[in-house]
Amino acid sequence: MTMALTAQRQKTLDAFYKGATIRDAKQIRSTLTDDFTFDGPIGAHDNPDTFVQSLLAFDGKVTDSRMIAEGDSLVHLYVLDIGTRIPMCDVIEFRGDKLASMMLYTDSKLFDPGNGH
Repeated sequence: MTMALTAQRQKTLDAFYKGATIRDAKQIRSTLTDDFTFDGPIGAHDNPDTFVQSLLAFDGKVTDSRMIAEGDSLVHLYVLDIGTRIPMCDVIEFRGDKLASMMLYTDSKLFDPGNGH
C-alpha cells in the first residue's frame, strides 16, 4: 500500500532538515520521538539527544534529494556534499508525526576521518 507523505509529516521532515542545516538543536530534537534511534555505518545512537549532538558536529550539504513514502516508512535518497559527493540513503520510520528511527546506508569508505567527517 503506497501512501503519499502527509502534510504534517512533510512539515516534520522540513523542520528536521532545516534544523540540521542551520544547526538548531532544539528544532531538530522537536522532530524526534523520545525513544528515537539511529543506526548507520558511521555511528549508532539509541538516544535522540546524542544523535542531535552528533548531527550538529557534522558538516555537509544535502543535494539531489528524492523521497519515497509508504505507510509509516520513508526512504530518502540524496547526495551529501562534504567536499566529496557521497550517495546516501536514509530509511526513516515515523510514529505519529515524529521521526522514531533512522537507518543510514552509504559507503563509509567515502568519508575521510582526517577532515572531520
